[in-house]
Amino acid sequence: MNNTITIHPNKRHLTLENLYHFCIALLPFIYIFKFPVVNMSVGTVVLLATVPYAFLYLISGLREIRNSALLVFSFFYIYLMLRCEGNLTRMVFFFATFINIGGMINGSVKSKKLRRIIETFAIINVGLLLIQLVFFYVLHTRLQYVPRGLVYPEYQESYVFRPLEGMYRPSALFLEPSHFTQFCIYALISALFPGKDEKMKPWKVIAIASGCILTTSGMGIALTAGVLGWWLLFSKDRKEQKVIRIFALIPIMLFALMILMQTTFFQTAMQRVFSKVDGYNAVSGRMHNWDDAIGTMDTFSLWFGYGDSAQFPLYLAGLADTIYKYGVFCVILEAGCFLYLCLIKRKNYVLCGTVVFIIMFIVAHNTNYVAHLFYFGLLIAEAVSYEKVTKKATVGIMQPVEHPNTENGELAT
Repeated sequence: MNNTITIHPNKRHLTLENLYHFCIALLPFIYIFKFPVVNMSVGTVVLLATVPYAFLYLISGLREIRNSALLVFSFFYIYLMLRCEGNLTRMVFFFATFINIGGMINGSVKSKKLRRIIETFAIINVGLLLIQLVFFYVLHTRLQYVPRGLVYPEYQESYVFRPLEGMYRPSALFLEPSHFTQFCIYALISALFPGKDEKMKPWKVIAIASGCILTTSGMGIALTAGVLGWWLLFSKDRKEQKVIRIFALIPIMLFALMILMQTTFFQTAMQRVFSKVDGYNAVSGRMHNWDDAIGTMDTFSLWFGYGDSAQFPLYLAGLADTIYKYGVFCVILEAGCFLYLCLIKRKNYVLCGTVVFIIMFIVAHNTNYVAHLFYFGLLIAEAVSYEKVTKKATVGIMQPVEHPNTENGELAT
């Protein structure tokens, strides 16, 4: 396929390929806005609009396609469409998602471009978040970037539009601190484990990690600590360097923690994770409806769910919501998709990204097609594109093959 198609000739930054990458990388952000005239979010319209581009990639690679890759994902999406129970609109959305996934498997997304976009957007949001903190604590003004009138009706009752109760929790261009975290944590993983021939930039890591913590999101604090811990243990550096780094960072982190614990802001943020603030606990608040939803299901429903149209009246995190609608069988199929990507490439970016998604899947509501395209897209771009490079290197006689363990960021042994 010719990837040089442009909107305007000689304007490289306006290629369809770049536009597609922006759409995929920014889906969690653009999804919150409503599209004029039609009763859809911008993210839904973008999903449908990208189908022709992704379809061209899908069919162009059918001769070289790794049948196992498409097969694994096809089982998952065919099952989701079957559980739509005749809801044509939902079936179209899932089918459009599958076409995009198929295009990604055949190269419609490049990891380097997606990484650059999400890292840049994360840094921008960290800057805007710091401005929010200055406005609130210095000028005593609650700064809000997103106009309520532009937001899709489903999200107009979100945190940023409600009267401030309890502690101030900034989220920059996102509607919730947790939404900020669910996007920026992948920018942090990318910054910690850069691509081939790239070096980690400490300032970028510090900035993104600080942003996730300053939102006071319990999920953000826990995931940031976990991702940094993963980097300490499994980065590419030699074992001697890891030991020195760990012993050097422990006293620094303890000292910083002692200072931060003297501030009311940090104390309250930590209490949201481990105890309660304003009657709310970050963990129990996301899990307390589990028994009401799942505990009453019979054996058949537990395995296959009540169907896509079933709506539990209270909040359910991703895992509980998936079981309620599609059953344990669907969870197994989705887990198989992520496991497949991990088996393709034993690399920290993919492995850590998968573990983070599993954690968010358990405690956060990210089960729709936008979440699928974003998270699958980041991991597919990193895992499958590498498999293509490796297979191309094996074509011909005596051609050098890049060994997976030589690439920057692989899981150290």
